[in-house]
Amino acid sequence: MSTTKLVEKLEKFFDLSIEKQHKKHEKLLKIINKLEEKKSRLEQKTRNEGASDATGSDYQDLERELQVISSLISKAKQMDLTD
Repeated sequence: MSTTKLVEKLEKFFDLSIEKQHKKHEKLLKIINKLEEKKSRLEQKTRNEGASDATGSDYQDLERELQVISSLISKAKQMDLTD
């Protein structure tokens, strides 16, 4: 699943009422899991790209995407804790 789709699903979840969030808690856990899997893959790609050229634009793009995914995971886990 692409990052854009995961972001959209996460934003839709945050916009729901509290009652609906409780109903969709299981979906939130699946989204968190997919984000963590994506983060793991990105970390591996970042390490590989960094080994060859740590100043290249591909490496910088991967770093930015990794930061976005990390912040989304953090935000999703905070919402999970408030449930």
